[in-house]
Amino acid sequence: MEDLYINKCKSFISFMLSQQQWSGLTQANIDLWLNNFKGLTQSEQELIYKLLTHIIYFSQNDIVDALKIGVFNCLSYNEILKKQISTDFSTSQHSLQNLYNNNKSQTCFVPLLDSGAPHESGNDVCRLLVQQGIVPQERSMFIEQVPPLFKEGIVNTLVIVDDCVGSGNQLRTFWETTQIDVEGTRLSIKDTCQKYGVKVYYLTLFGYTNSIEQLKKEFCELSIVCVRELNDCHRVFNKQSYVWSNEEELKQAFNLIDSLSRNAGIPTLGYNDLDFAFVMHKTIPDWSLPIFWKENSDWNLLLRRKNSND
Repeated sequence: MEDLYINKCKSFISFMLSQQQWSGLTQANIDLWLNNFKGLTQSEQELIYKLLTHIIYFSQNDIVDALKIGVFNCLSYNEILKKQISTDFSTSQHSLQNLYNNNKSQTCFVPLLDSGAPHESGNDVCRLLVQQGIVPQERSMFIEQVPPLFKEGIVNTLVIVDDCVGSGNQLRTFWETTQIDVEGTRLSIKDTCQKYGVKVYYLTLFGYTNSIEQLKKEFCELSIVCVRELNDCHRVFNKQSYVWSNEEELKQAFNLIDSLSRNAGIPTLGYNDLDFAFVMHKTIPDWSLPIFWKENSDWNLLLRRKNSND
C-alpha cells in the first residue's frame, strides 16, 4: 500500500511539473532533494512524499494574477464599487477602465527592499508589474525617486510592493527607518508621505494572517492589502495542519524532520519559528521549512535563496 502511495505522489509531482504548476522547479531539483532521504524506512519515505506533495506552490502565472488583483484592490475596488452602486450598476466598462487607468497614472509603485541588492524579491515583483503591463513603466521606481513627484503633485498615491509577509519585520524597518532625501532633508518614508499628504498602500501578494493583522494594528496610517493569506492550518506542524491525517502522524513527521535537520546541521523551523511549506516561482521565503532551502555538504536544497549557504 505504501509503494502505491509513493507512486501516486510521483505521478502527481510529474503532472505539476509538466503543467508548470510548479514553475521554476525541474525533475532534477526534485530528485536531488529526495536524495537527502536515502536509507529511510518505507513509512518514513511516505511522510517525506506527503510533505512534498502538500507544498503550497504559487507559479509565475499565479503571481501575475495576484498582482493584477492586488493593484486593482488598492487603487479602484472601493471607488468602482461605490460608483456602480450609485448608478445602479449601469456604468460602462469603458468608463470604469478609464477610472482605473487614471488612478494608476497618479500612483507610484516602489519595491520593498532591505538591502538594495538587485536580487531582492521586491525588485522582481515590480519588474513583473511593468513587464505584464499592469502599471505604466514610468510609475514603477525606487523610493528615492518619489519625493519630487509628490512635491509637484504629479502623484498622490504610493504603493509599496512586496511578495510575501512572514513576520512583517521587513516592512517595519522599511517604513520607519529608511531615510530618503526630501528637499535637502533626510526623512523617513512615513514622514515624507505625511508631509505631502500622500495616500499609502502596502501591497503584498501572500502573507501569514497573524502577521498581517498585527501590522494593521501597528500601522493605521498604512492601508495594507494582502491578496492571499495563509493561516495556522497551513503550517506544517500546527495541530490543525492541512498536511497530516492525525496528530500521531504529525508527531512522527516532526520527529523525523527534526532528526534529519539536526543531523544535517540546519534549523528545523524557519524564520521566527514558522513552519510553512510555501513556495513561489523560483523562490522561497525564509519562513518556510529550511529543509527546502538550506544547503551544505550534508544537505541538498530544493530551491535556492540568497542566504541558502549561510
